[in-house]
Amino acid sequence: MATHTRLPQLRSPFLNAVRKSGLLTPDDFVAVIAESGLDPATADPLQVASLLVRKKLLTKFQAMQLLQGRTHGFVLGRYKILDGLRQDRVGMVFKAEDGDSKELVSLKVLPTDRASDPTILKAFRQEVRAAAQVEHDTIARVLDFDCWQGTYFVVSEFVGGPTLDKVVGERGPLVPYAAAQLVAQAAVGLMHVHDRGLIHRDMKPGNIALLPDRQVKLIDLGLTHMLESPWARVTKRISTKEYAEEIAHIAPEQAWGCEQDARSDVYSLGSTFYYLLTAQVPFPGLAPEMMAERQIRGVPAPSKLKPKVPPELDAVVQKMGAKDPHSRYQSAREVVIALHSWLPVAQWQALGLSAEPQAAPAKPQAAVVPPAPKRGGLFAFLRRLFGR
Repeated sequence: MATHTRLPQLRSPFLNAVRKSGLLTPDDFVAVIAESGLDPATADPLQVASLLVRKKLLTKFQAMQLLQGRTHGFVLGRYKILDGLRQDRVGMVFKAEDGDSKELVSLKVLPTDRASDPTILKAFRQEVRAAAQVEHDTIARVLDFDCWQGTYFVVSEFVGGPTLDKVVGERGPLVPYAAAQLVAQAAVGLMHVHDRGLIHRDMKPGNIALLPDRQVKLIDLGLTHMLESPWARVTKRISTKEYAEEIAHIAPEQAWGCEQDARSDVYSLGSTFYYLLTAQVPFPGLAPEMMAERQIRGVPAPSKLKPKVPPELDAVVQKMGAKDPHSRYQSAREVVIALHSWLPVAQWQALGLSAEPQAAPAKPQAAVVPPAPKRGGLFAFLRRLFGR
């Protein structure tokens, strides 16, 4: 039978924060302190925090938050927050553990001001419900939507691979055939999203994860109704570099809060394609400048910055990123067909699509990414991605 230990009176602010957080049971806490031989009354907080991290009773993220005196928000229902992943236009995203299944999940906390609007929340619930029905290898599954003590959050499949913005940021532009292969796979994912009547609305390098098997997975599906128009609130953020990075790949019609459809996702994926090929966004600068530029012209040819980009990929990028939605590929399905030569043969055949000759640029067979070696995994593949 389990014993229940009463925690001693703790004078250390850090130890009190640990107790209040609910991350550790009294039994676990007292046992590790007793085993270490530390005196709870006099031990250095950093020393205790390091001990708890080494014992895997706390994550580094949890320890840092507790050292800063934060005691709330570590547990949302049955989910335990393990780490902070990123902040985006919708909300904070965390790595968490499902207390029932013990599986790792991605948990996005929704902004209070948006979640408190009944109209927005109703539409959001409906879209999350629809997104949860999308099951495909290229899509991170939506698992749960819940509210805990007034905090609304969405739970999705945790994807451990790096996102493409991180990959390019660390390694530089991808070689053209590798970029085309990844974008073709992302387009397959978007095709399945659109077939469900959904729109991603936040398609960008940071929402495409690269897996060890050289496949990609789209993340953040089902969060679109929480996105505001970039001009919905005129704040100082408009003139910050960070805000410009958040909206670097949105379509012209989306920038002004106009009606969006699948073609808006096509534009954003085309802008992402440009970034993968050049390691630059199509319209650099702060938010006002980049938003004005995309109203005037479409995504430029990547070969202007990277002459080795072949003309056929220039054409695909520019058609995906046309300023006028009517001049773009009209669906992700058309993008898949245009890039079908860069998809693995088995994946293309499984789609059961028919390629139109004029929409499918020719590519030498030798340009296909060679199979990853049995050893080396993702690192070896990354070397191929960048031609190094």
